[in-house]
Amino acid sequence: MDGGRAKWKPGSGIEIATQDKRFSLQFGLMAQLQVPIHHTPAIPGMNGAMDTPAVNDVTLQFRRARMSLGGNIFTPHIKYKIQFTMAPIELGFKDGVPHRVPILDWFFTFDRFRDATFQVGQYKVPYNHQRMLRVVGMQFVDRSAANNEFTMDRDIGLDIRSKDVGGLGKLRYYAGVYLGDGIAKYGASDSGFMYLGRVEVLPFGQYDDLEEADHERSVKPKMLIGGAYAFIDRDPHDNHGFFGAIPADGGTTSTHNATADVNFRWAGFSFEGAFFWRRGWRQAGKNLDAMGDPIQAVAPRNGLGYFTQAGYLLPRLPIELGARWGQIKAQGDNTSLKDSNEAGGVLNYYFARHALKLQLDYLHTWNPSLGAKYGTDQVRLQLQVTF
Repeated sequence: MDGGRAKWKPGSGIEIATQDKRFSLQFGLMAQLQVPIHHTPAIPGMNGAMDTPAVNDVTLQFRRARMSLGGNIFTPHIKYKIQFTMAPIELGFKDGVPHRVPILDWFFTFDRFRDATFQVGQYKVPYNHQRMLRVVGMQFVDRSAANNEFTMDRDIGLDIRSKDVGGLGKLRYYAGVYLGDGIAKYGASDSGFMYLGRVEVLPFGQYDDLEEADHERSVKPKMLIGGAYAFIDRDPHDNHGFFGAIPADGGTTSTHNATADVNFRWAGFSFEGAFFWRRGWRQAGKNLDAMGDPIQAVAPRNGLGYFTQAGYLLPRLPIELGARWGQIKAQGDNTSLKDSNEAGGVLNYYFARHALKLQLDYLHTWNPSLGAKYGTDQVRLQLQVTF
């Protein structure tokens, strides 16, 4: 071991390496301690139905608590990353029992060739930009509602990619095949897979786009424009996000998915926006209800969504203000997706950039058919520490 190369960096953890640089290990921890407050007013019943009672709750929770390992083995061109979660929310605790394994990421990257890098294992599928962001680098306490509905999250698979096609600093691509079962389902699977392609253009050159705030207060503008398409054949979940549910009938859903997104930074100002579209069809399952009758299949979640958010880091101060607006819209008669609007703002105080920050955000979400006054108000205070 090369003791002189052992180092610690806030937000990255401890890194040690061998003298010949063939082996390295980086160890880090991250926690987000959060106080969420929700209020939903009572909703009057329609057509003689009973009123829906008001809901008020407040709690103290670990939104995320993770341990990560990373580095390279045998050569600098074979990299690995392993990430575990210990947060009850991410482990899917219900009645004191976890419903997900603690492995979030476990993958290897072979980057010997700049224009053809291979990655294999379980990791975040490179579908939409906001989901690809580092979880510690978010501007709001969490990602947008549109992202949560239409994103792909993690899966097991293989892709080929390049972060700098031709060495020009202005083009990236990703093309992959994945198991299609998502992160929360393990066991026997059918032959349905997920196929994905994504392209990114950086008109002003390369930059670290995996954080949403412009801490560098960039003198020159930075921009990423991306687009992706994915086809999922027989997904066991109703959507492919982290909280996607397995339908009660036990059937599967095949979907066409498309997205376009943009990331921009300049002089302390940052902008993130995305558009999503999904069209699918169901394959009914064979599960029966308590009476022995087939459970009726629920329609696919066909629709579209978008969000825009912007932030500004105040001059000479570690304080950032931000705002977000987004919508989810159902499309067609054969859909179980519900319309939803989202609007709100955020105040961030960066003690040590994203390594140690305090966030306070407010979001109002509502179904436009009921009106904004019957929506949910959410306030979240979160302390994030990475070390």
